[in-house]
Amino acid sequence: MKIKVFGERNTGTNALMSVIRGNSQSVILPSVLAEVSPEARKNLAVMMSLGISTKGKEQLIDAAFKGRPVLEQWKHAATYFDVNDIGNDVHFVFTVRNPLSWLIGLFQKPYHLLSAMPDNLVDFSKMDWETVGRDNLPKKTYKPLELYVAKLRSYRNLMTKLEQNGIGFTVIKFEDFVTDQKQVFENLKPYLDNPASIFRELTKSTKEANKDSAFYRNYYANEVWRQEYPDIEKVTLPTNTEIFKFFGYA
Repeated sequence: MKIKVFGERNTGTNALMSVIRGNSQSVILPSVLAEVSPEARKNLAVMMSLGISTKGKEQLIDAAFKGRPVLEQWKHAATYFDVNDIGNDVHFVFTVRNPLSWLIGLFQKPYHLLSAMPDNLVDFSKMDWETVGRDNLPKKTYKPLELYVAKLRSYRNLMTKLEQNGIGFTVIKFEDFVTDQKQVFENLKPYLDNPASIFRELTKSTKEANKDSAFYRNYYANEVWRQEYPDIEKVTLPTNTEIFKFFGYA
């Protein structure tokens, strides 16, 4: 079974894919520039060495994803795609995260930020985040949490299409993954090719070498992030929280 992963930035997509690759022979379908177009990745490296602007860099990446089918789309894209040509040999995985925890994650690692970065969490929550083309969204700017809501709604939209076409999918909460990788793997096991009989945990962070799985288990199981960022209590969630409830975040 081939695996296609979608999830917003900072929801554990890299770590999850590392675990799948390390514990099965399933093919994970392309979702980043180097995978969909190695040549475009080389060209981008050249342009970056020549001093291309941040917006110019993002536009080059956008061009590589433009017009590609859902199975070759950016892993962080809003999933308003056609699925009629997909066979039953693909299983979709959606990664989600507590919205307030996710906001802190984006504040810490604002991937693909195109405008000035506010210096505090509350101002960050109110900023106008400019989308890139491959975000696949109709608006040019969103407040960060509105952006997250838009992505979650798109996942739900795609899930409905997948159900109608008899295509399987799994939703994985970031918090479940970092606190119990093995159980998440067990849930995915029926959809993986030659899953390992002995599970190998991802012990080191894919982005921060000084943090390990034990750190993340404690950090998210005990919501330490609320203590580190007390201003999170000043952040107001978007008024329509139905989509959060749908994904298990009441």
